[in-house]
Amino acid sequence: MTAKLELKPLSEETFADYETITKNEGGGGCYCAFWHQKWANMKGWEEQCKTRPEKNKAIVLEKMRAGFHVGVMAYENGKPAAWVCAGPLTDFYWTWKRLAVVGESANKIAGVLCLAVVPDYRGKGLQERLLLALKDYGKLQGWEFLEGYPFDEEAIKKHGAGVLWCGYPRGYERAGFERLGAHWLSSADAPRSIYRLKL
Repeated sequence: MTAKLELKPLSEETFADYETITKNEGGGGCYCAFWHQKWANMKGWEEQCKTRPEKNKAIVLEKMRAGFHVGVMAYENGKPAAWVCAGPLTDFYWTWKRLAVVGESANKIAGVLCLAVVPDYRGKGLQERLLLALKDYGKLQGWEFLEGYPFDEEAIKKHGAGVLWCGYPRGYERAGFERLGAHWLSSADAPRSIYRLKL
């Protein structure tokens, strides 16, 4: 029988596990800080990850200590299994275009922005389990909807692992999410969608 996943919000207690997982993502120095900053282009972000990774770490730590819900650590049998960057749309800079669409309900909609899975757990259906656990967790947080923003299968076939940080569309579908439409950053080269689940 598969053990139940335990989700814990990022905190002083879970920060070391979060750091272990995220500091080497995206080629190193990521710390899943992309969502909290404004970028003119991806080159600037990649340069900061390479030359100033501690800034990324400090930004996330500052957000956490200020009370923003920046994400959760997932544990199985007490061992770290994954980091999920998820929280109300109002807690992330990156979602500002989505805020303009959903309006006042934004603080009740939680976006799933990134899933960083520990290597030993990859390829074992963890995404669906994470999303189902996040559904229960979100209800306790008072969220009304979860949204995910995966790239379409077409983009995954073309770009591979470079676009998998937000998960597979089928993982969202298996967890009960429904496709709403195209993502605000969708393009012909890298199509992606908005998926939503009512809690």
